[in-house]
Amino acid sequence: MPRRTTAGIAVTALLVAAACSPGKQADKSRTPAQSASEAAGAAAASRDSVAIRTTDGAIQLGLARDTVYMGLTDSVLTLARKDMARDTEETRNAIAGTIERFVKKSVSSALQTRLKYPLADLDSVTYRDGAIKFAYRDKRRMGFEDVSQNGHKALQSFTPDDAQHFVSVVNSAIRESRGSFQ
Repeated sequence: MPRRTTAGIAVTALLVAAACSPGKQADKSRTPAQSASEAAGAAAASRDSVAIRTTDGAIQLGLARDTVYMGLTDSVLTLARKDMARDTEETRNAIAGTIERFVKKSVSSALQTRLKYPLADLDSVTYRDGAIKFAYRDKRRMGFEDVSQNGHKALQSFTPDDAQHFVSVVNSAIRESRGSFQ
């Protein structure tokens, strides 16, 4: 992977990590992504999980239990780790190598961070004009619409079928979490 791609991934990860300061919803867990068709069966069975990927497979948006999350996919994380490991092997200066390893450890940690919102903090989710849109009850410093990748908003990077399925599952989960009277 070219250094420019690694830098782009790192910048995206750092934007996500910056929004997830202590007290915010963030973790380093990874949930396998599913296509809309795979997720349809799983969501129907569990009624609480679905995950979709951007068309290039770099970012995953999902629902796990009572939380909507967004983060880099496992395949991107694996490529970034391999690229960073290879670059570290090429560093010959001991001091530069030490600094580089420290920075890469921090970047690696940031890459694994996910932006998360509990269903209780969301009013609804829609899909219109080619993008998923969130209506927040309690919006933090950074929302899902603030995440960009290669100059494009991540929420505009899902297939229409996947996006519409995701919206349907999340809105059902929001209604269910509040009971049928809200």
